[in-house]
Amino acid sequence: MLDRLLLILFDIIYIYFILYTAYFCTIVFASLKKRKAIAEDVQIKKNNLIVVVYAHNNEATVVSLLESLCKQDYPSSNYQIHIILDKCTDDSSNKLEIIGGAKIWRLQDSEPMGKDKAISWLLENLISFRNVDAFVFLDATSNITNTYLKSINEALQTDDVVVGSTNIVLENPTLKQTMYEKVNKFNNNVIKCGRARLSLCNPINSGNLAIKHDIIKTVQCIDFKDANSELKYSFLLTGSGFKPMFHNEIKTYVFSNDYVPKRATSGFKYSLILNCLKSKLLRNFYFTEFLVSLLKPNPVLFGILTIALLFFGIQYQFHIPPVMIIIPAVILLLAFTMSLLKSRLNFSSIGQIIMFPFYSIFSTIKELSFFKNIFTMKKEDESTRIEKLTVDVMVTNGKNNYPCTIDLVSESGFKKVIFRYGNKKRESKKECVRMCDAISNMSDILSKNGFRMKICQTCAYFTAKIDGSDNMIKGFCNKNIVADSSAEAEETVLWHSCESYLPQEVNNVVDISSYIKNRE
Repeated sequence: MLDRLLLILFDIIYIYFILYTAYFCTIVFASLKKRKAIAEDVQIKKNNLIVVVYAHNNEATVVSLLESLCKQDYPSSNYQIHIILDKCTDDSSNKLEIIGGAKIWRLQDSEPMGKDKAISWLLENLISFRNVDAFVFLDATSNITNTYLKSINEALQTDDVVVGSTNIVLENPTLKQTMYEKVNKFNNNVIKCGRARLSLCNPINSGNLAIKHDIIKTVQCIDFKDANSELKYSFLLTGSGFKPMFHNEIKTYVFSNDYVPKRATSGFKYSLILNCLKSKLLRNFYFTEFLVSLLKPNPVLFGILTIALLFFGIQYQFHIPPVMIIIPAVILLLAFTMSLLKSRLNFSSIGQIIMFPFYSIFSTIKELSFFKNIFTMKKEDESTRIEKLTVDVMVTNGKNNYPCTIDLVSESGFKKVIFRYGNKKRESKKECVRMCDAISNMSDILSKNGFRMKICQTCAYFTAKIDGSDNMIKGFCNKNIVADSSAEAEETVLWHSCESYLPQEVNNVVDISSYIKNRE
């Protein structure tokens, strides 16, 4: 019995070993290929771009960034610059005003709004602009060349979501910063380039990103809060049919002291995988491959795995001979050697590349809840909490009303709505980034079955409140204004209901009596 279990375990590990070897080698060989250049006889469209820069006390870098943006080798009539100064207490505003050429948005709340909410707020103001083809997002710590927007425009000829590369400029670096620089260079030149050559998705980087205007209007949100949010948003875009494609020639440069590593936590990755396992989006090859790519192993662990396979293959008489392990291991080693040459790293950098996985393992261990309490005294990350609010709602088929409840659930950064009637329930899709989208999705599900929720979000009196929040759950009831134009709108939330409910102009509601009876 024990031998059989060991045999099954050995087979599973071996299959994983072979699959990863094939995956890594494919990526490396693909990275050696050059991107197809746009044919000379093809006329390149000059896209109208809106460049959005978020800054919070970044006077030392945002001034030079604006100077570079004003000197682009791209028609000035084809791009606008918008800079958000989020509760800045330095002299950024005055210096930017002197340079000119940009619209400055000063946020003066008691506390900084934060990058995600600030950009969301700005987009709500800019999304209605006409003759806009794409938005370009840059961090205030970035340095760019004069061909940056020209490269962005060329990439937008073929791709809808364009991800550029962030390059670290070492300046009196620590060992940790040096390791990050080498690994970042390796990932840009090999892993991300290889995936791009195979038309595979890469995670977005909100510090060097371009998204077409129509896509933001379709998805109706951005999510740049942190590395976990950006990874989640990458999957939201991919699942919606918009692949984030990496372009290594679109470069930004960040000094090592300004560089902040963006790395989604292992726990969030596994949570994301579990959330998507039952999703219909798995029918999409690119979405599924992107999801599976999160399971790539840590190189140190993979090396230990290879040694374990060799040991057990020699120690026990398995049906897989040791030579079938040695050959893929040699091929993998050769591919890794080629990847080092492709990434243009010298021999002194190899040691730093090898050291980084050990640092990653240590960081991963710190993320575990048991060790997190030992290494830090921080509270549990909000993105991993499960929060639920249950509210009573009324559902109508146009003739009768039915009392029901909905659960507003936030889990691992995703939002969903669970609709309950008696002992029956229905769930919205699990890929919603904002609660307003989850409620809207549930409303669509109910509408297809012939009835609607009598809540503010589906009421004709309701208008959304644009506050830059990631949930967009607040709004205004205009009932008073309809009766008296001098009155003021009342604040409300999406799921609130009252006797003054007035249906929005939608398709006629069909009789769903049989459906209600079935639910009973």
